[in-house]
Amino acid sequence: MKYILKILVLLFSLSVFAQQPPRGMDSERGKRPNNRMQAMKALTPEQEATLWTKKMTLELDLNQNQQDQMYALILEKTKKIKFRMENKPKERPSKEEIYNIHISRLDEAIAMKESLKKILNDDQFAQWELMKNKKSFKTKDIKKRSKMKKEKRR
Repeated sequence: MKYILKILVLLFSLSVFAQQPPRGMDSERGKRPNNRMQAMKALTPEQEATLWTKKMTLELDLNQNQQDQMYALILEKTKKIKFRMENKPKERPSKEEIYNIHISRLDEAIAMKESLKKILNDDQFAQWELMKNKKSFKTKDIKKRSKMKKEKRR
């Protein structure tokens, strides 16, 4: 009987240690560089604007005049983004500063949408909104899936 009990305890302890550890947050996540972000940081605002304009030209079938206007608009936006990234504060901003940042980003999004309405025709603008919504649905879906995985782990 003692031998059977010892064998059961041994098998139980082996099975406990044989389990894979839970897949929690990667402790090295913020410490190693994100390759995609590093590649984007390596590009100049002009290069980013060119890439973005070419992509929109392919998807929305822009003419040369629209391409030039889009390039100017996107170049302005990428310069603002680069400036923000370079001048990001080291410490976490206060709640009031976070609120102001959100307000300024929403104002910029509204201005971008109005500018796009002037540049694009109705069909192109509708297609652009559709593309934008698909992208937001994908990111929302990814966030929802990761949230569900976290809940399952608990």
